[in-house]
Amino acid sequence: MTDKGFTLIEMLVAVTVSALLLTTTYGIVTSVSRTRDRLSADGEGFHLARVINERLARELRGAYYSPTSAGSLFAGGLDESGAPFLQLATTAATPASGGSGIVVVRYRLTDDGEGEKVLLRDEYPLNSQLPSEGPEQRLAAGIENLQFRFRSGGDWQPDWRSTEQGGLPDLVELTLTVKGADGLLPFLTAIELAPLQKSL
Repeated sequence: MTDKGFTLIEMLVAVTVSALLLTTTYGIVTSVSRTRDRLSADGEGFHLARVINERLARELRGAYYSPTSAGSLFAGGLDESGAPFLQLATTAATPASGGSGIVVVRYRLTDDGEGEKVLLRDEYPLNSQLPSEGPEQRLAAGIENLQFRFRSGGDWQPDWRSTEQGGLPDLVELTLTVKGADGLLPFLTAIELAPLQKSL
């Protein structure tokens, strides 16, 4: 009785089937890895937008304006250089300014000099009447666009100055666009200001 080995054709078939299985498995693993990376990047974008929205909403709901206090100016839209900005006095202080009382908060989206945009934030006590002399804090990168609209009565306005409009708006609409894995992720939020703060 002689031992029978594999023929050349059987070996080629086995190698071909193995190669097909390995190629298919590699394709599946690569696809899953790419999907995981894309979801992770999009998840970071969603998290960033949520954090910024929540912070701005808390500060806007605590907005304070007094016609007799020049430091309580509520202003937003585009600044002289065309950069989106928002400035307001608010009761939502953070440890950056001592953590209590009314503070002035300023946001500005600007170019970081390397082709990327960065959201800057500054905060200082209202009673100081002077802007902070320290550098603005880098709050977030990866933001492609920031836009504010302001509503009082039935009209939306792209810019607001409390000294010209006579106080605070009723609503602030925030459009935030962050970078995702496959493109830009837009977020739209409308924030209602607390009406009891208007007459302070």
